[in-house]
Amino acid sequence: MTHNDGPYEVILINSGAGYAALCPGIPGAISQGADRSDALAMIADAMAMVIIHPLPGDDTAARRREQRNYGKTRIRELAAECKQEGREYEICEVTPHLISPPVSEV
Repeated sequence: MTHNDGPYEVILINSGAGYAALCPGIPGAISQGADRSDALAMIADAMAMVIIHPLPGDDTAARRREQRNYGKTRIRELAAECKQEGREYEICEVTPHLISPPVSEV
């Protein structure tokens, strides 16, 4: 499966005890980390896992475009909620940590 859609928007929310990381453009890609750097690394891995093992029906190009568009809208909604509640947040672009399969030697 090829999945070269580039980076996705992710929202990092500071909980005071760490960071929550959500990527609404890839349903199920949610993670957390002790600090910003850790949360970004963890969400990149979570994004890759969902891409590698999609739910049935979520593995088509049309469905991925639909999810990505929904994700952009949902990020804005989450940012507005954070702002209203006085939570510290950041919107970042993150590329999933997809590992290419090993090349067979001939």
